[in-house]
Amino acid sequence: MERGRRESHWLVIRRCLAIIRRVQRGLANRDALIEAVLAQEGPEAYGQVQGELLHRRLGEDRKRIRENLGIDLSFDRQQGGYVIHVQGLPLLDLPDEDLATIAWLEQTFDHDSPQHDEVHGLLGRLRSYLSLGRREEIERCRTTLAVDLGQRDEDEIAPTVWDGLTKALLEGRQVELVYLSPRYADGQPRRYVVDPYERYFDTTRGHYYLYGYCHYAIGPDGRETRRRYTAYRLGRIRELTVLPQKLSPVRLPAPRYEVAYELAAAVARLGVTRHPRIEVRDVEQRADGSAIVRGETDNLFWAVRTLLHYGPNCRVLGGPEVMREMQAVVREMAQQYEATREG
Repeated sequence: MERGRRESHWLVIRRCLAIIRRVQRGLANRDALIEAVLAQEGPEAYGQVQGELLHRRLGEDRKRIRENLGIDLSFDRQQGGYVIHVQGLPLLDLPDEDLATIAWLEQTFDHDSPQHDEVHGLLGRLRSYLSLGRREEIERCRTTLAVDLGQRDEDEIAPTVWDGLTKALLEGRQVELVYLSPRYADGQPRRYVVDPYERYFDTTRGHYYLYGYCHYAIGPDGRETRRRYTAYRLGRIRELTVLPQKLSPVRLPAPRYEVAYELAAAVARLGVTRHPRIEVRDVEQRADGSAIVRGETDNLFWAVRTLLHYGPNCRVLGGPEVMREMQAVVREMAQQYEATREG
């Protein structure tokens, strides 16, 4: 009898582990969690129960996971599945050399690297399963790697900004930035509430940036809703406050914009370059060496500036948002040169 109780106890543990692993794999609804348990433990995992009683047994396992392991598997209605919302017990540990490798990969795969989003998505998931102490070890490794890059950044980054951002990234918390942007002629900084996701060094521009999702900004005209991903230059952050609000375990989706452009033969004859902020779906290579490229982007600003690098060898064909942004930039550039010629 005692042996039977022990086996039943271990069956509960195995069911709970199957549920956790399934959520780690990706978004899953209630039926998907049950399917994962049955696939691992067999059709008798929950006994001969069906329907509402089976769902109740699953709920009891989720309660055990929350109360005994400190792991809250909550249903995210926006994402359509269960996610690991609060993690009390670390689900992973790694040797120090693996943590150093994670730090190196995060530093090396910047925004201009191929597969940037996929690499950082993987590294972010690994980070989320580590304890706070082990995540701090990754940051110490990154700080060591960043010393040389920091010396190349001519901006003065306040230690309180750097340390506050480190804390927010480690603990997965929102931040409020007091940020001075050159786009505003009044020279007044604005406040931004941001979900911080990545601190990186842009080797092309020679500066450190924070990549995050901006919820809203507060300026002289009041509060303005943003709801988009933005890169903030660290040297322009005057103040940074770590907020108590925790980040969602699943990133808010970024809007996607269609992109279509024509490349002249002078740059496309030997192949088309893939850019990290433009996901290429189709390339139509023409007989004369030119090419039509179709894809999408989640960042209009970077996509348009990337295509501008081609100069007259690139012509944007669509979609509408990219076309409007490119036309506005080219129009402003033309006005600058017209003013110079007339002067």
